[in-house]
Amino acid sequence: MTTQNNRLTPVLSNNLVQSDGVTKTQKQTIFENMSDGIITVTADGLINYVNSAATQIFDLSEESLVGQSFAETLLSSRKNKAFNRLFKKCSKKNCPSSKETVTYTTPEGQKHLRITISLVKQSTGADSEYGMLILVEDISDAENLKQHERDCALLFAGIVICITLYLSAWSLIRFTLHIPLKASFYTLMIEAMTLILFLEIIFFTSFSLKDVGLIPRRKNILSNIKQTATICLFAIAVLLVAKLFLRVLGAPVKQNFMGGSVHGAVTYLFTALLQEFLARGVIQTSVKNLMRVKHQIPVSIFLTSMLFTLMHLPYGFIFMMGAFLLSIALGILFEQQKTIWGCFFLHWSIGYLAMCLFF
Repeated sequence: MTTQNNRLTPVLSNNLVQSDGVTKTQKQTIFENMSDGIITVTADGLINYVNSAATQIFDLSEESLVGQSFAETLLSSRKNKAFNRLFKKCSKKNCPSSKETVTYTTPEGQKHLRITISLVKQSTGADSEYGMLILVEDISDAENLKQHERDCALLFAGIVICITLYLSAWSLIRFTLHIPLKASFYTLMIEAMTLILFLEIIFFTSFSLKDVGLIPRRKNILSNIKQTATICLFAIAVLLVAKLFLRVLGAPVKQNFMGGSVHGAVTYLFTALLQEFLARGVIQTSVKNLMRVKHQIPVSIFLTSMLFTLMHLPYGFIFMMGAFLLSIALGILFEQQKTIWGCFFLHWSIGYLAMCLFF
């Protein structure tokens, strides 16, 4: 290894000479404190210097880079086609490249890198040899934020289109064609909207199932179950007392104290799950990430509840108000638990019990 190091002609060391009062050590200190990565490669294709930022960006140690072949170390993976093509193009044309943004997969995951390559002459004469000075800037955070905003905008556009078509269809059927349809038909339309938006998330956005609340955090599962069960028991008690109170007052409520069926409860399981995915996982998540206001979360909960209420327009005003209040409560719970499963259970249990008692 000593012989190899003596044989190398260090690109960086040749340039770190005392100039304008700045010593070699001072320049090395500057490079070590830079947030951008610096890699120098000899004309033989061997890496002879990396700063600390470069090792962090590529998730590799200095020992595994310095003295190794640049091509074998950093250009060997087929996953990094754009990154590999950039350096191959530069070496063939023997000219520096302009700034170019590419993706690179490290042991820790995919990153977005802005690469600048400068060729450094190592010998003079007709057969001049060139090494490379590579500047690497990790712009993953900025690129991920842009992608997230594009995803949210795409989802929100899909939501607006779906709700517009839903309300237009309801208006056409109810007021123009005068066709009497059961409430189950409108529920089916909501479920169709949910399926369309789910497919949009899977195929057209970078959202993961965790981002839309389908995968809970393991460490919070037990506490989420306890919280959900407590809220559920309290809400059930309130509904039962409300039914008794209204019957004593002689209010025109459902004659039978309890209605419903096993088939209805099972059917409502799917309805509640799809509606919670649509309301919390899609609408509330998208609105919250698009909003740039002081009270971001309360505003997103309120707007989501308004949209959710509009979707229940065919069921009547009282049902809409119930859906609005329930949506507000479930929106708050979603922000606490970061998953739709507690919201789904409460939606199913409270919503179906309310229909059995009052509707």
